[in-house]
Amino acid sequence: MIENTSPLQRYVRVLIADDSPTVRSHLASLMNNAAGLQVVGEARDGTEVLALVPQLKPDVISMDIHMPRMDGLEATRRIMMENPTPVVIVSGLLENDQELSFQALQAGALAVVEKPPDRNHPGFPDKHRQLLKTLIAMSAVKVIRRGRTGLLTNDITQESVTILNRRIRTFPEIMVIGASTGGPGAINNLLKRLPVLPIPIVVVQHMADEFINGLARWMGKSSGWSIRVASDGAHLEPGVVHLSPGKAHLLVARQGKQLVARLVNEPGDYRYQPAIDMLFRSVAATCGGAAIGLIMTGMGDDGADGLLAMRIAGARTFAQDHSSSVVFGMPGAAIERGAVEEVLSLEQLPDAITRLL
Repeated sequence: MIENTSPLQRYVRVLIADDSPTVRSHLASLMNNAAGLQVVGEARDGTEVLALVPQLKPDVISMDIHMPRMDGLEATRRIMMENPTPVVIVSGLLENDQELSFQALQAGALAVVEKPPDRNHPGFPDKHRQLLKTLIAMSAVKVIRRGRTGLLTNDITQESVTILNRRIRTFPEIMVIGASTGGPGAINNLLKRLPVLPIPIVVVQHMADEFINGLARWMGKSSGWSIRVASDGAHLEPGVVHLSPGKAHLLVARQGKQLVARLVNEPGDYRYQPAIDMLFRSVAATCGGAAIGLIMTGMGDDGADGLLAMRIAGARTFAQDHSSSVVFGMPGAAIERGAVEEVLSLEQLPDAITRLL
C-alpha cells in the first residue's frame, strides 16, 4: 500500500511493516499526527517491504518481527544487503519476540522499541513518545551495507590509530563498556571473540528497561558468556558480564577488597539514565589505573568525559573505530576530548584487550 506525500514540507518518511491491519492503522495514525513524521507506505510482510523500499526510499522503516512469508528478521538482513535503510524493530515483550528482535539488531536494525498500547492504556504516552523519538533519531543514521553474516562491510582500511605511547600501568581488575545505537550487536560480536576473562565486565547499554532482561538472555545464549543484570550490592564476579538495568545509573564501588555494583535511581545532571559517564567516573575513582575502558558505537557524547577521567587516572582506554561503528558519535566525542588511547576496529579489539591480561 502506498500513500501520497506532500512536497511542501520535509517529513521523516516512514514505511510501516506489520501483518496486522489494526496495528498498521494504529501506528499510521500515531505517526501521521506527529510533527515531522509521515507514513509513505505500509507492508503486510517482509516480502512487501523488500519490494517497497527501492520504490519509496523511506527514511526509516518501522518493522514488526512476526510476519507471514518473510519475518522482520530476514527482511532486515535482506534490506541491509540490498538497500541499506534505517530499521527500527517495533516489538512485543514476549521472550521469543525479544530474542528475534535482538537477532535483528545483530543483522543491522538500529533500535528496538515496544509497540505502543491502546490510547487508553496508562503507559501509552511514554511508549508513544519513545516510538516517535526513536524513529526520528534513527532516520538520520547513515547505515552501511552488510553481508550475510550481519557484519559491516566497506572499503575503509581498518587499521589501529595509536593516540599515545603505552605506559606501564597496574594489572586491570575490571573492564567497563559503554554503547548506544548499534551496541547490542557490537558488544555481542566482541564477546564472541573474547575468551572468558579473569576480571568482571560491566556494561551500560542505552536501552529501554523492559528489554534489558531479554538482551541479557539473548547475549548470553549467543556469546556463551554468563550475562547478569546488575543488582544493588551484587559482587562483580570475574568472567561475568554485568549489564546495567535500564532505569538506574550503575556505579562500581569497593566493599573491602570486593568490587560491587551500586544502583542510583536519581537522574542527577545526566541526560541519560543509565549514564555511561557515571559508570566510567565511578571506575576512575574506585579502580584508578587498574581498569580498561571501552566506548563503542552510539549517538551523542555520553561516556566521553567519564572515559577521560579514567585515562587521567591511568586506565587503559579504547574506542571502536569509525568503519566498524554503526554510529561514530560517542567514540568520536571521546577521541576529540583526548580520552582515548587507541582506536581499534571491532575485529582488533579482542586481541588488544587480551594482551593486557
